Amino acid sequence: MTTKASAAAPCKSCGGVLNFDPSAGRLRCHGCQSLQDEQPAVGHAAVQTEADFEAALRRGAGQEPDLPTLVLDCPGCGASLRFEPHVVAHCCAYCQTPLTDVEVQRRRLIQPQALLPFALDDSAARTAFRQWVSSRWFAPNALQELVKAPQAGRGHYLACWTFDAHSRTDYQGQRGDNRTEEKTVRDAQGREHTERRTVTDWTFVSGQVRLQFDDELILASSRLPATQHAVLDGMDLSDLRPPQPELWAGFTVQAYDINLTEGFARARERFEQRIHEAVCTDIGGDQQRVSQIDTEYSALRYRHVLLPVWIYSYRWRGRAMQVVVNGRNGRVLGERPWSVWKIGFAVVAVLALGATLWLGSQT
Repeated sequence: MTTKASAAAPCKSCGGVLNFDPSAGRLRCHGCQSLQDEQPAVGHAAVQTEADFEAALRRGAGQEPDLPTLVLDCPGCGASLRFEPHVVAHCCAYCQTPLTDVEVQRRRLIQPQALLPFALDDSAARTAFRQWVSSRWFAPNALQELVKAPQAGRGHYLACWTFDAHSRTDYQGQRGDNRTEEKTVRDAQGREHTERRTVTDWTFVSGQVRLQFDDELILASSRLPATQHAVLDGMDLSDLRPPQPELWAGFTVQAYDINLTEGFARARERFEQRIHEAVCTDIGGDQQRVSQIDTEYSALRYRHVLLPVWIYSYRWRGRAMQVVVNGRNGRVLGERPWSVWKIGFAVVAVLALGATLWLGSQT
């Protein structure tokens, strides 16, 4: 779906719908293509302070103080998309299901606190997509034609959480220090030689490590395959902006389906991995054994942010597939099928070449 920018003033030239143009950094009329003089405000004050995580939990699920949000659920794949009051429905970016007749639901959601505006327009995203496709050997023609399809790609703002935390961890374990022992032995012929072996001396240790985590990014959508989550890598969160309607005009804004509690649980798994690494570093030595870890978290903060991607969807033999382009740096990750025909022709060509060379060598 595409969000019309009716929240902003209509086009001054023709009264048409305005969409945000990433290449110009301004609103452009969808009808007459004229650029508007006013640029969206770029202040950062509204996005500097994260919200208190524990206060959000005390309010309880579904009791967020923000206004209810209109949400579209795709009947094909279940993807949740925010429904602004001014929307033209098209197809789901994930499975290509038409959304024109989908029932709108009213849900109470935590509203976005910040977004990263698109830096790549459709043309730049297609260039990155085209380069990615050209590097895929034996890609079917359907994937190559997708780059040329005018309505194939849609700009999406993906819902994400960021988490800040301080941790204090008390631990117990053992430090292993390796040393080499030498021993003189005789072989079967009575000759002496020296054998060396590594021996580890273990010492009981205990201690405490403190860490700070800042802007741990967790995707709040379950619809993007795990193999494509890395497409968000490299996003510069220091450039976050207030979530103004002018900046998402013309793009789809996705609602989260991984709630705040589940999002923090995923962030905590990453925290625990880094805490374990920090404990091993603090223990030192050549080897480490960690027998007990007790961690307390404090200063827990979160933000609901929107990050830009271009999603190109297509169907291959009845299966919905997609390629995702980072809307800031052009990184591409996606699903690709293999063309059996192209592979077959390549095998036949190699065999024919081999046969020709062999016959030539015989004559």
